[in-house]
Amino acid sequence: MSLNRAILAGAGIAAGVTALIVVIGVMGGLQQGYIDSILEISSFHLRVELPEAFDLATLEAFRAIPGVSSAVAFKETHALALGPSGQTTTLNLRAFQKGAERYDPSLVRALGLPENSTMPHAEFLLLGKEAAASLGIDPGLPVELFGMTQSENEGIQPVKESIILGSTFSSGYYEFDASMGFVQLDKTGSLERIFSSTPLVVGIKLDNRYADYRAAKEIRELLPADVGEIVSWRDYNRSFFGALRTEKSMMMLLVSLIFVVVGINIFHALRRVIASKTSDIALLKACGASDRDIRSLFILEGFAVGTLGALTGTALGLFLSYNINGILDYAASIMRFLHSLTQKSGISPTGDDFRLFSPSYFYIDAIPVSIATTEILFIAATAIVSTSLAAFIAARKVSEAKPSEVFRNE
Repeated sequence: MSLNRAILAGAGIAAGVTALIVVIGVMGGLQQGYIDSILEISSFHLRVELPEAFDLATLEAFRAIPGVSSAVAFKETHALALGPSGQTTTLNLRAFQKGAERYDPSLVRALGLPENSTMPHAEFLLLGKEAAASLGIDPGLPVELFGMTQSENEGIQPVKESIILGSTFSSGYYEFDASMGFVQLDKTGSLERIFSSTPLVVGIKLDNRYADYRAAKEIRELLPADVGEIVSWRDYNRSFFGALRTEKSMMMLLVSLIFVVVGINIFHALRRVIASKTSDIALLKACGASDRDIRSLFILEGFAVGTLGALTGTALGLFLSYNINGILDYAASIMRFLHSLTQKSGISPTGDDFRLFSPSYFYIDAIPVSIATTEILFIAATAIVSTSLAAFIAARKVSEAKPSEVFRNE
């Protein structure tokens, strides 16, 4: 293969590796943010459903299990919220035990609240900022909550309660900010009727979320037989996490097609080289070189192209991934400069400051990046294997060069 073709092939591999690392890194960062928010705010690592009259000593026993970082009791239900101006929205309303901020400080951080915040306050509602915006309400104003309660004597009955909005939170995850509200679990409070038909749940977080099965086994040993249902985060979020995994796999498959294209180009390039070097190959065979020895030369060439391309692409991909926000900020500054020039010349109308990630369109302030070492190794290995395999298939044509026939024709 000529030097120019080798450089082009290596550049193609490098471009593919770079693109794949950047895409997977950004996708992994976004997905990891979603997963962390779900585990910290919604599902916990383990959920234990218990009878209403469970002993608080059991909760302390859960917290004493090695590997358990927090355990808080709560109830949750769905309610319809009505703002002072008549706007409505559906809330996933959750009532935590008093002192939840002490038992689960990571929840306070995940909600974007200041440290040492009371979460939730005894007499106020803590609401997502998007839900508050949809209701058109500010802290200090009342919110009407409509729910349902069920009893054996009266059946299903509507419930209406009023509570003052104390403050709002911003978790960075739109679904939670637009649909979640928190109150304090109080069996004598006015909101008790809304939660009267819902079970009591203990949300447990672990130091290592992958140790959930071991922790669930220890929790089961603390509970009486046939009491309490334990659900792991894997089962609680199975469909959502499965969709994320499928999405990531399909993205890797689609971007990896560039390796197939480059591999085909290397295959045809080496086939042409072998065809043009038939006399040289025949001379090497006449001097005692075997087909295997000659094939190894072409295979090594393909391996070298793939390795250099993979190393270059990996370095470039990691650089772009971990500096992507700075690069985009620099690009935005260039766009703002060009926009200011066009404004001064009257080509474009005046407008707001240009931002690549404007809050009007995106629910993120910066692009998160998360790349696993195994993913980097897999991408680089795929690039090297594709070029080496293409060279191996092309090198089989070496056996067609017969010294006797070549010298006779020469």
